[in-house]
Amino acid sequence: MSEHKKPKIFLSYAHEDTGMAKRIYQDLKRYGLDVWIDCESLLPGQNWKITIEKAIKESHYYLLLLSSHSMTKRGFIQKEMRIAYEMLEQCSEDDIYLIPIRLDDCEPSLKLSDIHYIDLFPESEYQSGLKKILKVVSPGTFIIRNEPRELSTADVAELLKLHDFYDRDRNPMGKGIKHQYVVKKINADTVVIDETTELMWQHGGSSKALSLEDAKNWINILNKKVFAGCSDWRLPTLEEAMSLMEPEKKKDALHTDPMLYITQNLFIDSVFDKAQGWIWTSDIVSDLMKVSGAWVVGFGDGCCRYGHPTALSHYVRAVRSINSTK
Repeated sequence: MSEHKKPKIFLSYAHEDTGMAKRIYQDLKRYGLDVWIDCESLLPGQNWKITIEKAIKESHYYLLLLSSHSMTKRGFIQKEMRIAYEMLEQCSEDDIYLIPIRLDDCEPSLKLSDIHYIDLFPESEYQSGLKKILKVVSPGTFIIRNEPRELSTADVAELLKLHDFYDRDRNPMGKGIKHQYVVKKINADTVVIDETTELMWQHGGSSKALSLEDAKNWINILNKKVFAGCSDWRLPTLEEAMSLMEPEKKKDALHTDPMLYITQNLFIDSVFDKAQGWIWTSDIVSDLMKVSGAWVVGFGDGCCRYGHPTALSHYVRAVRSINSTK
């Protein structure tokens, strides 16, 4: 998103909800958005009352975090809301300006009763809620989780449907996403940037299959080498890895399995190297008796599954977030 098209976003919250407000702030900033929050945006020496009022009036969107704390809170947050209401009255009926966001099971005030709100609770709904916010403030931005998690088979089925990722077994009707791939060479290292997900991938990856522990060590070595000028490469989450999955095999993406001696087309765009038929992810399998393994993604079979930690049949394709500073 170019600088002149970035919408200005004001984040309003009660002091007791600072932790969640900062989390939302960081997540929105990660997508290159211009977010104003007092604890990060106020400068030493500024008149905070005047500065906050100016920031609200200049904002394109006012994100109001609602909780049992903010609903009963008196003080400057109420003044912030009054200014926002004044701005809302100047908007046309079709304009979206004030976006209520519930952090817990609180009851929005009568004044907000006609405005549809977003829930960011319980924790399992956070990513879905954030996706809804981005759909309004930054249409076209595709959000996927980058922090590792333990995932059950039920969790995986849910996330595949949430993102409409293709999976031969769990979501065969999935259509995948429309990628905007850009291949670049940085310091003699080739990377593939996906402008849809704002992720930078290795064009290739490990030249041989590795155990899970060796895969993690391989990433550490990659960062010590400062591959493509960056030192924050990591194993992808299952969501990130599955975002590469195409809904049909690519005729020009031919892969030969070195163990099974099978040649097949892959469910991945041909901009990537073909050697990495199966790749490790950072997400742990939480199902009973499989707690030590991780989820793996197979572009030859078009699916994801449990990967035993000592199995030597999975490769590494490292990833990093474009907006990271490392």
